[in-house]
Amino acid sequence: MRKIIDFLFCIALFFSSGCDQFDYNTYQTDVYDGHLELKTNYNIERLLGKPRKDTLKIVFTGDTQRFYDDLEDLVEEVNDILDLDAMIITGDITDFGIGREFKWINKELLKLKVPLLTVIGNHDCIANAKEIYREIFGPLDYSFTWNDVRFVMHNTNSREFAFNGTVPDLNWMQQQVIDTAYFKGCIFVSHVPPDNADFDKALEIPYASLLKNTGKTIFSSNGHNHNHRIGELYNDGITYINTSSPQNRIYALVTVYPYATDKKFDCVFVPF
Repeated sequence: MRKIIDFLFCIALFFSSGCDQFDYNTYQTDVYDGHLELKTNYNIERLLGKPRKDTLKIVFTGDTQRFYDDLEDLVEEVNDILDLDAMIITGDITDFGIGREFKWINKELLKLKVPLLTVIGNHDCIANAKEIYREIFGPLDYSFTWNDVRFVMHNTNSREFAFNGTVPDLNWMQQQVIDTAYFKGCIFVSHVPPDNADFDKALEIPYASLLKNTGKTIFSSNGHNHNHRIGELYNDGITYINTSSPQNRIYALVTVYPYATDKKFDCVFVPF
C-alpha cells in the first residue's frame, strides 16, 4: 500500500510540474521568472512619475507566505480602490524562502495595478532566499523620497543574522534621515517590530530613539505578528502600525498628509 501511495505522489508531482524543469535543489535560484514590474527601482520610478498630491493613499499588508487564495482576493480588492498610490508588503513574502514560492506569490503580485514595494521578512532569509529576494525585488535596505515623504525600507530580521549587531543597520538608517530639510515627514517600514523577541534587544532602544529623534517620523509599519495593531510602543509619540496577514482577510489602508500641520495620517483596518 505504501508503495502505491508513493507512486501516486510521484505521478502527481510530475503533472503538477508541467513543462517546468525539476528542482535539483529546493533552494536553487533559477526557478522563477524575472519581472521588471516587481523590481524595487522600477516601482520607485513609477511612484516618482506620479503627479504631486496633497495626500498619499497606501495599502499595507504582510506575511503573504502560503496564503495564495487570500492574496489573490486581496489583489482584486486593492485594484478596485480609487486613487490608491501603492501597496507595501512588510515582509515574509514566502514561508520557506524557496524559488517556487516566490514564483507562485509573484503570479498574483503581477496583477497589481499600482506600484508594489517590499521589505524582506525572516522567512525570506532562509538558506539562500536572501539572494532570491535581491534578484526579484532589490536591496534589503533602501530609501527614497516621494511627495516630500522619506521612506526608509529596512531589514530588521536580527535573528536571521545571529544578532550580530548589524541588523537593523542603525548607521545606515541615520544617514537616510540626516538631511531633514529635504522632506516633510518620514515613514519607516520593516518586518520585525522592535518589541519582538526576533529583534536584537541590544538595538531596541537605540532604534526607537532614532525614530523619535528624527523629529519628522510619521509612523513605523511592521509585519511578523500576522495580526493588526496600532499604537505607541514606548510612550514617545511614535506610532507603530502592525499589518495583518491576508490569511486574516484584513489590510491596513493608510492615508498620509505630508503637508498637514496637525494630523499626519489616518489608518483604517479594512476587511475583505
